[in-house]
Amino acid sequence: MSDSNPYTPPTTPVSAPDVRPTERQIPDTIAAPIRHGWIAACVSCAMTLLATLLSLRQSGDETVFSAFNLIDVGLIALLAFGIHRRSRTAATFMLAYFVLSKILVMQQTGQPTGLVFGLVFAIFYFRAMTATFRYHCFVKEWKRNPPVPGPALSENPLFAPSRNDRAPWRASGAASAPSPCQSCDRLVFAPPASARSAIRHR
Repeated sequence: MSDSNPYTPPTTPVSAPDVRPTERQIPDTIAAPIRHGWIAACVSCAMTLLATLLSLRQSGDETVFSAFNLIDVGLIALLAFGIHRRSRTAATFMLAYFVLSKILVMQQTGQPTGLVFGLVFAIFYFRAMTATFRYHCFVKEWKRNPPVPGPALSENPLFAPSRNDRAPWRASGAASAPSPCQSCDRLVFAPPASARSAIRHR
């Protein structure tokens, strides 16, 4: 004989749906730096790809180095997609990877080439990284205290019925309000006093 109780509730945990705020509910101070970060990453990816294709036309040992640059292009594209998805790991790794690559390039060339553009891109990546952390804090607080839904459309005063719609018998000149019929649910309009007196004289 089985010891299981048929009236025992199921023990399978029911996972709640992962509800996240919509794009309109995200503050612009968080969404804008993230957007600027992944756009800057796409620009950096396109510039690296163009430089790699131009260097592949040359012969010598640089061809092997240019082939490895294609891996760099794919990595930057992957990190740009991660920033677009508001990933903290992708944004942090993108900033560290960009700064480290610029330091290695300056050590190899011995001169600060592209320092101004590198500083601009680093600022974009840094702001995107901090914005991703603030975004996840915003989502956590939003799930803990979800916003109260706004009033329904029918409660808006602009869509409220007019007085003529509320009292159609007044617009037609009737003397009394409609009274509910006891035998059915429809409304019966009582005739005005002048109409009742005319019926009696007949």
